[in-house]
Amino acid sequence: MTATHTEERPDPVEPAPPGVLVVDDEPAIRQLLQMSLEVQGFQVWAAAGGAEAVELYRAQRAAIGVVLLDVIMPGLDGPRTLQALEACDPEVCCLFMSGNLGDYSEQELLRRGARGLVRKPFVLEDLATRLRRLATR
Repeated sequence: MTATHTEERPDPVEPAPPGVLVVDDEPAIRQLLQMSLEVQGFQVWAAAGGAEAVELYRAQRAAIGVVLLDVIMPGLDGPRTLQALEACDPEVCCLFMSGNLGDYSEQELLRRGARGLVRKPFVLEDLATRLRRLATR
């Protein structure tokens, strides 16, 4: 009888979950998105406005793959927040979301560097799929 040696293999390392920074001035939307995206397997940071988003992005830049950014917010609106984020990281990946574009057109938002726009209300599963695709680019 011969003994066989079974080589132990380490468990494959699970990739880190995609990181998303959610920026919306409405607390209920921010909380709903954070909870829903976490259930979908994302690591989520949430900011109530542009200045907080820039601060969080600077601190967590390596882990954040996509910024989900509301267009209309008090203080720094979405496009100006994106401009500030691009000053930190010209390759920042941003997806705008809005129910109201205000004075902006979709084409203008895309010209400013956004990877897309989702209109509120949206289907959370569709949003998660889109974010996952953007985060793995």
